Amino acid sequence: MATEGFRKLEEKLICSICLEMFLKAVTVPCGHNFCMRCINHHWDKEENEAPPGEKGYSCPDCRERFKKRLELKKNVALCSLVDLVRLGEVLAFSTERKTPANSSCCPRHRQPLALYCQEDKRCICCVCTVKECRDHHRILLEEERKRKEDLLQESVAKTQEEMIKTEEESHKLEEQTGTIKDSSEGLKSGILQKFAHLMKALEECQRGALDKIEHEQVAALGQVEENWSLLQDHLANLTQYRQKAEELLSCVDDIKFLEEFPLLPSPESLGVLPAVEFNVASTVDSTARILTEASQLLLKDLPNSLNPRTAEAEAKESVEPKVHGGVKVGPAAFPKCEIRAALLKEHRNLTFDPDTANKYLQLTHQNQRAKHTLTPDCHCQDHAERFELWQVLCSQIYSQGHHYWEVKISSHSVILGVTYKKIQRKKRAGPKFSIGQDGSSWGLQVREDCYLAWHEGQSHKITEPLYKCIGVSLDYDKGILSFYGFGDKTKLLHTFHCVFTEPLYPVFWLCEGRIVILCQQNHAHSLDAEAKP
Repeated sequence: MATEGFRKLEEKLICSICLEMFLKAVTVPCGHNFCMRCINHHWDKEENEAPPGEKGYSCPDCRERFKKRLELKKNVALCSLVDLVRLGEVLAFSTERKTPANSSCCPRHRQPLALYCQEDKRCICCVCTVKECRDHHRILLEEERKRKEDLLQESVAKTQEEMIKTEEESHKLEEQTGTIKDSSEGLKSGILQKFAHLMKALEECQRGALDKIEHEQVAALGQVEENWSLLQDHLANLTQYRQKAEELLSCVDDIKFLEEFPLLPSPESLGVLPAVEFNVASTVDSTARILTEASQLLLKDLPNSLNPRTAEAEAKESVEPKVHGGVKVGPAAFPKCEIRAALLKEHRNLTFDPDTANKYLQLTHQNQRAKHTLTPDCHCQDHAERFELWQVLCSQIYSQGHHYWEVKISSHSVILGVTYKKIQRKKRAGPKFSIGQDGSSWGLQVREDCYLAWHEGQSHKITEPLYKCIGVSLDYDKGILSFYGFGDKTKLLHTFHCVFTEPLYPVFWLCEGRIVILCQQNHAHSLDAEAKP
């Protein structure tokens, strides 16, 4: 039974929220201690119930408030004290179960114990060998202890491996928690920006989308908390097992060792934790479709609501640009027009990513020129990022803002566009390219007699002459992706209206013998001659 002082110590180690002994105790600045899971759950509840823009966090004991959510760290000393108290309870329980006896003598015949019977699994005396264990297999106590010590050492080693595995899983869960929160906050911010450009009638849709994200976040974080609790309980069990096993290994009394060995249960394996699901794409799929349709209506019917100057200029310049003299930016000179001049202010110098290039695509000129050759690169190493299709990504990544780049193509049978990182890279039955074949990429295919705009496996035909220089304008925040043709006239070839939810990479597909050059704003003149196959 625990003493009065021991019980008082236990009372000091009780969390005031869950009324249980601390599980991974943490200390807030006001000096009060709580379980990490309990205080985080308390602050999560305060975040959800607080009015917009009035977030605050408080101590459940003294109600002292903090403006920012604190980064809590484990109170090592307090956790060690809790572990000692729990270990004391286990040892006290184990001590109460022990029955004092003369362990050196046989309880049946009162003779010294000298051998171990493997059939009966007990220590025996010389009289036992003649009566009960005459035909049994008997060995010396030292030999049997040595055999069981080896088994116990192996079990302890496996326990240590299991503890390391459990700690690694705990660390992964901590990282996953931060990723889920960051992803959720970024997604909410993007949706709020989109709804700022739409009419008041979409406010209910906005509220519903945010509530759904919050629900998914709470569900995902709830599963993380459950997994965390399972891991901590498993780790505590393994710790207790290891301590008891080490105490047993340090026992010098062979009889006591052999009697207590069967009382030590083998530790259970962790097993597979329930999966934590937080799929951003599926969460906003329905909202994305509504926003896409609304964006198209807004941009087509009310062009002046977003960018009056650009819309007005585009209507004029797409038919016949104003010529004010030649300006060379890229491998050729084009008549000057207001649209291109505005786009060039957001010009980005791209480079191909050699780790993603198909082995038939030869990259030169500091990875600014790609050519589809007849023979593969023998030194090309295979890895998960490389395309089996005739495709290549650029190294640049865009997740916000307005960006523009220009490319020079040698001929038709080329596709250019943008994609999420998860684009299909392996060969499959069907088209020879994956750009625009699902909802994660958008592309413009240059054909001999027309253009095809690809997205979600659907194509839209555009009847325009072949342009050797094509500009790509990406406004990530507004969800606008436009393709321009530059020659004697400037032509807007096609515009996608989308809701982007992940970072975008420029992507290209080249048929045999084709060349694509990424125009550089400063030194593009040197690549002019390279556009010929």
